[in-house]
Amino acid sequence: MLELKDATLTINGRRLFANLSLMAQDGQMTCITGGAGSGKTALVEVMLGLLPLDEGMVSVDGELLTPLSAPTFRRMMAYVPQQQKVELNPKEVDTTGLETVWSPFNRQRYKLTVIDELLDIEPMASKPIVIADDPEPKMLSMLKSLATGGHTVIVTSTHEEYIRQSDKTITLENHDTVNY
Repeated sequence: MLELKDATLTINGRRLFANLSLMAQDGQMTCITGGAGSGKTALVEVMLGLLPLDEGMVSVDGELLTPLSAPTFRRMMAYVPQQQKVELNPKEVDTTGLETVWSPFNRQRYKLTVIDELLDIEPMASKPIVIADDPEPKMLSMLKSLATGGHTVIVTSTHEEYIRQSDKTITLENHDTVNY
């Protein structure tokens, strides 16, 4: 289970979300949706412990995620990055413990497990938490299967199929409002 409580994030003077609380539970797929620039990818980076909150907290199975504990918690997570996202500069961000399980671009970015277009489920199945940032629609059945199998699956997406088939949907809007 991954939980955010009263989370507020501002980047470059722009508030992306405020007082966001959510609980992504084991055995469920949670979809975070919203328009371009609403903070979906930033929220993923917060959940991975790569981006600090202004206020609030993130916890994994009831334990607080901090800069010190983030590398340990990332070992419990499989991360599917957004395909078009510009990769983080490894000199600027500590990605210790982060396992990218599928990334068609820049395979040298992480010295971690990378899966090609075959979308092998095995590395994801070994992690209790799977976070997919704007995954391809063809990954839906695999991610839903992981959730049904007891994993905590969090996706960011605007695809109707992800929104419809998720157990819980959270919509980021207006940079300060969250609808459940």
